[in-house]
Amino acid sequence: MFFTGRKLTILAHGDSDGVVSAALVKAALRKEYDEIRVFFTHPVGLPSDFKEFAEGDVVIVDIAVSEPHSEELAALFRRYGGSITYIDHHPPPLNIPLGEFGVEFVRPSRDEEASSSELTFKHFRDKLPEDYDRVALYGCIGDYADQTEWVRKALLRWDKRQVYFEAGVLVQGLEGSRRMHDFKRHVVEHLSKNLRPSMLSELLVRALIEAVNNEELYRWVKTHVKVEGLVAYVIGPPGSVGIAATYARGLTGSLVGVAAEERGDHYVLSLRAEKGVIDLDRALRELTHYIGGSGGGHSEAAGARIPKESFKKLIEELNARLRGNSRETYP
Repeated sequence: MFFTGRKLTILAHGDSDGVVSAALVKAALRKEYDEIRVFFTHPVGLPSDFKEFAEGDVVIVDIAVSEPHSEELAALFRRYGGSITYIDHHPPPLNIPLGEFGVEFVRPSRDEEASSSELTFKHFRDKLPEDYDRVALYGCIGDYADQTEWVRKALLRWDKRQVYFEAGVLVQGLEGSRRMHDFKRHVVEHLSKNLRPSMLSELLVRALIEAVNNEELYRWVKTHVKVEGLVAYVIGPPGSVGIAATYARGLTGSLVGVAAEERGDHYVLSLRAEKGVIDLDRALRELTHYIGGSGGGHSEAAGARIPKESFKKLIEELNARLRGNSRETYP
């Protein structure tokens, strides 16, 4: 799978699923490389970060392929001289077959809702020390992917109350250190030794602080949420846009919740939907083709980056899709 080399680069998403996946890779391959470096990136930034940081063999974990950048990424991969393994549970791009990337993709089987942590654990199972299923479980729980057959069986080996507590510490602690990449690398190293998240004091403190912040965020959303049709939204929440979107939907009983964070002349969005009412991943991939920006994720939880002037159109079209009378034709 990997040819002999001294350097390994891990490119990971910075949430709990990505951090756990990176830790599992590091634990599995530690003895095979003289140097293992970890960098955190995101779908839109992956091409530039790959060009800047990739050395030796590369493992990419929990990064969706951004459709507007997919052809550029495929070209970069085909030119690269080292081995590339790409482990991801997000839906594949619609505009280019995965075979054109020229790398080893590790993906869920059809209709499987596994997290990247679960996929990474299974892929490197034979190289991992004993009991690393517990580490993988933290990422599965943190990514709302805790209902798979593998997770249910793995939890039987542990006291699930402790596992969920540790996953909560990890999720909250990472949410409270979103752009602190050096700290996240420290968390990766900690987890790669199969140490509990709560044993890392700084992570535990950040988790406690974030719990207080989330309670304040809940009250803020309750005051500022707006409802248009079947969609509830907030703009500029003082905290996690993902949690704000969840609160917006839950507080209003809407089918979809949206939270928008201002970044210059764009909004960075997080969306949450009631199960089975809409495929947010496909909706955002198709919508951003003509309103601008990029988006995707999962059917019930997704994100996007769009021009501010397109926000109203996005809300209108989400409502149209929820009512089953979308008026637009997409490429």
